[in-house]
Amino acid sequence: MKKMAFLTLIILLGLSPYAQEQHEVTVVNIEIPVRVMEGGKFVDSLNAQDFEIYEDGELQKVSSFYLVKNTNLEKQEGTSRSTPNTARRFYMLFQILEYNPQMNEAFDNFFQNVIRPNDTLTIMTPMKTYNLSREALQNQTPEKLSRDLQNVVRKDTKTGSGEYNSLINDLKQIVRSISSQAGASGMGGGTESSDAGSGFGLEFQLPRYKDTLQRLDEIRLVNEKTFLAFAGKMKRLDAQKVVFLFYQREFRPEIEARILNLLVSQYQDQPNIMGAVQDLFTMYNRDTQMDIERLSRAFSDSSTMFNFIFMHKEPDNVRGISMREQSEDVFETFVEVANATGGIVDNAQNPAAGFRSAAQAVSEYYLLYYSPANYRKDGSFKMITVKIKDKDYQVIHRSGYYAN
Repeated sequence: MKKMAFLTLIILLGLSPYAQEQHEVTVVNIEIPVRVMEGGKFVDSLNAQDFEIYEDGELQKVSSFYLVKNTNLEKQEGTSRSTPNTARRFYMLFQILEYNPQMNEAFDNFFQNVIRPNDTLTIMTPMKTYNLSREALQNQTPEKLSRDLQNVVRKDTKTGSGEYNSLINDLKQIVRSISSQAGASGMGGGTESSDAGSGFGLEFQLPRYKDTLQRLDEIRLVNEKTFLAFAGKMKRLDAQKVVFLFYQREFRPEIEARILNLLVSQYQDQPNIMGAVQDLFTMYNRDTQMDIERLSRAFSDSSTMFNFIFMHKEPDNVRGISMREQSEDVFETFVEVANATGGIVDNAQNPAAGFRSAAQAVSEYYLLYYSPANYRKDGSFKMITVKIKDKDYQVIHRSGYYAN
């Protein structure tokens, strides 16, 4: 009886007692926003048959095709049962240490020419996150919206970077004091602020310098875990997702190589000072590179267009101090993230130009859909390649997705 009751329950639930021997069949629909460029201009004359999609080198069938201009569907082909969501979720991320007035032009252009009533805007500063309501977008003038954004970013940048800039100033004072005690000429020994501990000897100054460097690294504005979590959030959202990362070039004050050599030659008989100097050599040569592939694939998987606006900043010219750039890891990483998501990279002096190019890129694009043949939910990263038949166009799109 118990066996018969068990089999009856299986039948009522629509299950098979041999289900464990069957293979799960999963049908997924992959979306690819694609920009096709020739001579810097978008090519809008293509049709579905002009495109070829490859997943891991295997040709796929285009199931649906759309041409999108300013959130409007200008052209449609295929058998899609639903209309794609062309509204855009804009995100502006500000990882900057001081406000650049040239961003005012970028914000003016964005509110006047880019954002539409059905779009949304989220602003993430070093202090907090702001969401622009649709009511404000519909009821406020572009000029007022731009001014409000400028004021928010300017104020939050000044407040949020306060500790970072304070540590930079401490490092400058400590470096000058160390250089003076090492016997470097022209350093003005005895004139440094007591806040940097200039009245103490090298046995105090060197460890303090190391600790301050470590603290500076801990509060750096760009954090890999934070961006991975952000990519995960993007994946769960609908609509077309567009991120603009404004990042400002960073420098940190370091002891000049000739000063370190002086310390090594003068204090060989003092193990505590020699040990502190050796620690600094280790810190200067540390590997701070983020996991580029992991971040790139995470944002590509989320189908987010990631745009990187790298803002130049000239280093301070301070006698006796080496201002070393520490933006290499961030620059290299987010250039690859932008490339992997079909985004724009700009490292011009004026951030407005790069922002304008990136904003234009989300106004015209194609949306392609396909269902991968022999799809298996194995968690691997599937590489996507899109080509145009018999044409030598530049084709820009995300690099792939995780089959999970």
